[in-house]
Amino acid sequence: MRAKHWVGLDVGESCTRVCVLRKRGPAVLECSTGSSAEDIARGLSMFDIADIDSVVMESGAPGEIERQLKKMGYPVVILDVRKTHRYLSIRHNKTDQNDARGLAEIARLGELSRLSVYSKSYDSEVMRNQLCVRKRLVDTRAEVQTSLRSLLRNHGSQIRRVPHGKAMRPAIEAEFARLQSTGASQIVSQLLPLVEVWETLSGHIKLIDDELARIARLNPMVQRFIQIPGVGPMCAIAFYATIDDPHRFARTADVGAYLGMVPRVQQSGASLHRTRVTRAGDAMARGYLVLAAGVALTRAKQSSALREWGLDLRKKVGFSKARMAVARKLAVTMLSMWKAEKDFVPYPQKV
Repeated sequence: MRAKHWVGLDVGESCTRVCVLRKRGPAVLECSTGSSAEDIARGLSMFDIADIDSVVMESGAPGEIERQLKKMGYPVVILDVRKTHRYLSIRHNKTDQNDARGLAEIARLGELSRLSVYSKSYDSEVMRNQLCVRKRLVDTRAEVQTSLRSLLRNHGSQIRRVPHGKAMRPAIEAEFARLQSTGASQIVSQLLPLVEVWETLSGHIKLIDDELARIARLNPMVQRFIQIPGVGPMCAIAFYATIDDPHRFARTADVGAYLGMVPRVQQSGASLHRTRVTRAGDAMARGYLVLAAGVALTRAKQSSALREWGLDLRKKVGFSKARMAVARKLAVTMLSMWKAEKDFVPYPQKV
């Protein structure tokens, strides 16, 4: 029987520490390589790929390294950095070499299934990147808008809010004209770059929105998600990109815990407390689901069993808790539709 090896990789920006272990004994190899898949493969060239049981790295490492190593045939496993941190922190000295050895030891223990995270497909990563870029641009635009309003008010403007869209430029120009009439023309020249930055950001956001709308139109499952009252294209795409493969959930109800929308349990002896939701998993997908749940409870025109259930729950526990419960139900509903490849049914028949 050929000896098996376990490889731990501590991936850095410029270099990667490599540790290779056998079933027993000291490390077979400890070295430093470049942080590209080709460099790592050259560092492991003395081992036959068939003799390597697993190549382990933490989540947060560039996804391209994982994809390229898998194309070469290496059995790559990505571990949850939050879970591995507790094991790696046992050592007194935290070094890249110790971290690589610790990852290899975790792999040798054979508990990878409990610590590993799902690696999404390239297409889902592209969708999520689009959403991340859009969020950054929207957040930056909001900061520019807030700064513009604050600076205007500091110089005597009575503007309460900066309007969005095409109404923004005329409203700001009217305030500029008012400031110039009071002799504050220098302030206008100082604030004009903020207006131009706001318009540039809005143009980029519009292009991304158009691209996401095109993706939504071409994806049949995303179109099914949009049938649900309150769920828009952004929420549907975020959920689709986060889940990627619905069949990796043995139970549909598990998606709520995966997205961090279940209460945290604290038990000690006879006491049992349920606190706020765990907020584990993808924050962006969870945020869109909570937003969709709020729309479903307050502004949705189409009635459904889900909305009626949420409104009844709102009377008992309040809007905030009801919204989170509806968001969790939305995730379960969307995953069930995906698995069954069926459209949304407002009032499903009880079996």
